[in-house]
Amino acid sequence: MTAEQRLPSAAPMRAAGERKQMLTWAWTAVRPYVGWVLAAAGAIALFVGWFGVSGQSLTAKQIPYLVSAGLTGVALFIMAGVFLATDDIRRQFERIGELERKVDDLYSLFVADLNAPARVQTPGAVAGTVVALPAGSSYHRPTCSLVTGKADVTAVSSRDIDKRGLRACRVCDPEPPSTRPQSR
Repeated sequence: MTAEQRLPSAAPMRAAGERKQMLTWAWTAVRPYVGWVLAAAGAIALFVGWFGVSGQSLTAKQIPYLVSAGLTGVALFIMAGVFLATDDIRRQFERIGELERKVDDLYSLFVADLNAPARVQTPGAVAGTVVALPAGSSYHRPTCSLVTGKADVTAVSSRDIDKRGLRACRVCDPEPPSTRPQSR
């Protein structure tokens, strides 16, 4: 006997796994219907029990109907509840899994943004300057969070500030260029 004949091949193992997965999928699809069928059977059993009891005037003759049909009907209703509840719980877990996947995707986007390379320094990042956006109405420090990372940020002089009527940013509160001492 060769080594290949003694060792089982991987193909039957994979087929068994696929078969189990198929059966699990089929059972998941059929489970709610089984629950409703059990509920209907329980209702029929309770009706049969009630019909049998209603036809008997003696209590001793009513007890067999109560025991056989009544308890069977109650048991079938309990089993139906279990089948329907487990299906509902399975759906809830699927929804929770989907939400977890979405949160993980959002988290990975945030982490990717935090791990991104440092942004290129803006042209106005030289010490002693202020910057502004072309269509903006205020001037900022080069490190202000409102202009950091924007491509169209340009350095502005005090003449540009007066000409365009720019105001100081309320977030970074830069000093006006005319009040700063000039360093040479």
